[in-house]
Amino acid sequence: MEQNLLLEQRQQLQLSPQMYQSIKILQMNIIELNRWLEKEAQENPVLEIIFNRTDSPGEDTTKRDRSSDNKESDDNFLLDYLVRWKGLTTNKKIDANEQKREGRQLDTILNKTSLEEHLRQNFGVLVNDELDYKIGEYLIGNIDYNGYLTISCKEAASDLRIPEKKVRQILTLIQNCSLPGLGARNLKECLLLQLKQKELPEKRFLKELVLSYLDELSRKDFKTIGRELELTFPEIQHLLDVLKKEFNPKPGRVFSQYQETKFLVPDIIIKRIDNQYEIFEHKNNFNGIKINSFYEKMLFEYQQVRKSGNQKTLSQEKLLETQKTLDYLKEKISTARWILRCIEQRRNTIFKIVRFIISYQQEFLENGVIYLKPLSLEQAADALGLNKSTISRAIKSKKIQLPRGVYELKYFFSKGLPQANNGPISNEIIKNLIKKYILEEDTICPYSDQELTEILQEKERVKVARRTVAKYRKLMDIPSARLRKRYN
Repeated sequence: MEQNLLLEQRQQLQLSPQMYQSIKILQMNIIELNRWLEKEAQENPVLEIIFNRTDSPGEDTTKRDRSSDNKESDDNFLLDYLVRWKGLTTNKKIDANEQKREGRQLDTILNKTSLEEHLRQNFGVLVNDELDYKIGEYLIGNIDYNGYLTISCKEAASDLRIPEKKVRQILTLIQNCSLPGLGARNLKECLLLQLKQKELPEKRFLKELVLSYLDELSRKDFKTIGRELELTFPEIQHLLDVLKKEFNPKPGRVFSQYQETKFLVPDIIIKRIDNQYEIFEHKNNFNGIKINSFYEKMLFEYQQVRKSGNQKTLSQEKLLETQKTLDYLKEKISTARWILRCIEQRRNTIFKIVRFIISYQQEFLENGVIYLKPLSLEQAADALGLNKSTISRAIKSKKIQLPRGVYELKYFFSKGLPQANNGPISNEIIKNLIKKYILEEDTICPYSDQELTEILQEKERVKVARRTVAKYRKLMDIPSARLRKRYN
């Protein structure tokens, strides 16, 4: 095989380290920027972090996001369908006030310990044998935050080199040492463990549903269930309501370790002052940064020594050490100044974009989401004289606090659907209209996607395709009409 050398010219965009750093800083939200600055300050002694700045009118504006992990997706639709469960157990013979008091006490206990600690403590009371405790400790370590065992008994037996029968015995102890359902290997076992501890008049039918018809329940295939169990649709609906009310498909989540509160920390705060919208940087959550004056003074003194010629009196070794120190300080101060410029540029770019949004979306600020205008990155880039990619990076993961609440900056950049008479309408407006009509619908006869399409056209003068309605409905995690239907 013959080998040849070829010369080829190519055009290739290469970013310098400084430009890459500038882009990186622009993309960061306020929390990410704080963490990055703290790390840089550790590596660069010239940088000085100023903590706890409260000189902004926008202080004390942190909002809590109580949705926590409600948006996690699950493979099993029924798992999400049942997760709206509210209590632990219900005993009709116990006084309602007593139930509430016991529930508050239990919540207090659970919120002070993690799931793993709780299981270890309870399991430790049941066993005296050291080997049994080690096996239980291994299994508890493989229980996830939902309360499910993530390893099979066969795998555990292989890892521990013990009989599988022994693992099953220990797992049974774990499953019975605490809240029913903890340590289950799947949804079916979790519900059955809870059912075992409950006294319900529908217990026989519930057991049959859990054992054989979970898939049909997730699809709301009441026809198959009714035919095989000889139940009417309203009876099946009642059983499903009991499952949602009395059972917890994720029992591990009652523990405080996994009920973490996430914070919505806005980069920018908008306040209405004298009928004008004013922009404030959220400095209460932003650590200031500056160049340490001590090192600047040191660099200046070194340079003065060199200019005066006094270095001739120094030894060669001392001169070499002085030169190294001088070079080191120059490099670190240069890096620090570049970081300061990048942060200021980030601030100016975000402010520029926010001012444009306030001007463009004035009607939204005054009257709500129904007046949100469609806005593309291209439109903003043309109006601001910025590159489209710059705007995309600047709005990434950033939040803005308005009098109406906290929004992501990218929320205001939504595409629009063209309309015959009134121009394009924002996707967010259409989503809100769909959600509104679904919330108001008769659950016995919910709207189909086609009916929603017709309602939007007749009542809102919004022309949209059925497939678009279906797409937006799925994006909002709203099930289809068949799954929303109730049988009374």
